[in-house]
Amino acid sequence: MPVQVAIERARIAQQIGRIEEARRILGTALLDAPDDPRVLIALADIAYDLDEYDDTVRFAGQALLAHPDSARAHELVALAAAMRDEWDRALEHGATAVRLRPHHAGTLLMLAWLHTNGPRKDPDRARAAVVEAVALAPNDADVHSSAAETYQRLIDTDGVRRHIAAGLAIDPLHVDLLRMQARAEFEVGGIEGGRKAAIATLRGLLANSPTDTKARRLLAEMYWRALMRLAAWVWAFAGCYAAVAMWAPQLVLRVLSSIIFWTLLLAWVGVFRKLRKQLPPGYLRARTARRPRVLLALAAVAVSGLIVVVGAAAMRSEFAGLVRLGCWLLVLGALGAAFGHMLLFTAWLRRGPDDPDPDDGFDFAGFQVVVLGVCVVPLVVVAGFVRGWARQPAVFGALLAVVGVVVATLLVEAGITVWLDRRAFRRIWGIAVAALCILVLLAGSGAAVWWGGGEIVEGEVRGRELVDVPAPTTSRRPLPTIPSRLLPTPPKRPSTTVAPPSTTDR
Repeated sequence: MPVQVAIERARIAQQIGRIEEARRILGTALLDAPDDPRVLIALADIAYDLDEYDDTVRFAGQALLAHPDSARAHELVALAAAMRDEWDRALEHGATAVRLRPHHAGTLLMLAWLHTNGPRKDPDRARAAVVEAVALAPNDADVHSSAAETYQRLIDTDGVRRHIAAGLAIDPLHVDLLRMQARAEFEVGGIEGGRKAAIATLRGLLANSPTDTKARRLLAEMYWRALMRLAAWVWAFAGCYAAVAMWAPQLVLRVLSSIIFWTLLLAWVGVFRKLRKQLPPGYLRARTARRPRVLLALAAVAVSGLIVVVGAAAMRSEFAGLVRLGCWLLVLGALGAAFGHMLLFTAWLRRGPDDPDPDDGFDFAGFQVVVLGVCVVPLVVVAGFVRGWARQPAVFGALLAVVGVVVATLLVEAGITVWLDRRAFRRIWGIAVAALCILVLLAGSGAAVWWGGGEIVEGEVRGRELVDVPAPTTSRRPLPTIPSRLLPTPPKRPSTTVAPPSTTDR
């Protein structure tokens, strides 16, 4: 078989997913032409698609020995070296590829990818390469898709939206662009409207490409995040009520507990109603009703919500004992919601046909930890310093324990994703540092829960006692009266009076 025919047949086999057949065809061609750079580059391309980066560098390096000015061989070496964490080598071959093909949009976009990754990022060069690539191929939807991905890594929302819109105007059914549009709508398009628009985009994408794995993963992520918000509602209810109960009078607590209870109930009903309308038919039932772990998680979260509601009702009492009991119920409800949240999180990251990327779970848990650390923890610290002026100082213990439970849960979930994605750490010290940071923060969260429990027990609670115990009196009881007839007669003492002398003596 001629080399060019073999390369073309291998390319077609690779496009339809028959990778091993493509590799076999190219291997046969390599026996007839062992130094042909075209065959070597094709083999390096297949090895890169299969994440075999050592073979990619080996085949591309052999191609460079035969043809040093092959820009595609330099590109493959650059990409594989970057994946092997050899960034100096990657940048060197990337720059050489651009020098050999300065007017090729794909090569420029490859250089932009190198400048937005690795230890030494260069956003200015990345943007310049993207602008030049788009100017070379303004009507290429693939170029706009790569440009949008680059702006995603640069955290440039306007650039992402601009290139998504430009690419979809050229090709309205472009799979990568539709997927990025759904992600952008979900993350920056608003809480409810963005999720609704993102799910609608994904449903249209899956209708045209039902086997798109990334789109299925994103749809599953939206579903699991919606369910995990149910546990987050319980956490928010417990934490906010504890913070208000430190200062607010009983009348305010009565009104607030009723409002939050109905808000919690309506949120639960609203989540399932909206998911049923937005998701494809049968999707909600297949992922909820047929999975015991999900049902157990939802039951745990529902019971935890009821426990928190009962605790809130007890905390608005005028009796000190009921206030302490309410604090413990808030913490218990937060623990139950944490159990349900963790069950849903692990169900999301399960191994299956819609196997998610562990990075998605780590980003979710890590972002929540950062938000709590920046927005909530400082307020809790301030509340701890001024709790002496609060109406109920001991309620601060419930607030601290609830926040500690939430942070600890998210840290454990982040640790699970690190373990699942441990192969992505190319250096052992990377996973060691990540694990050490999680363990240190987890120890701090556990200490906060322990200290908060001690504050609930020993802190000051102002109110009446459930049972009034009379104070002990200091007066003595009167002695019993004994009749005089029963008293013993005292003995007579002899008289010591000296009688006067008689007259006869004188």
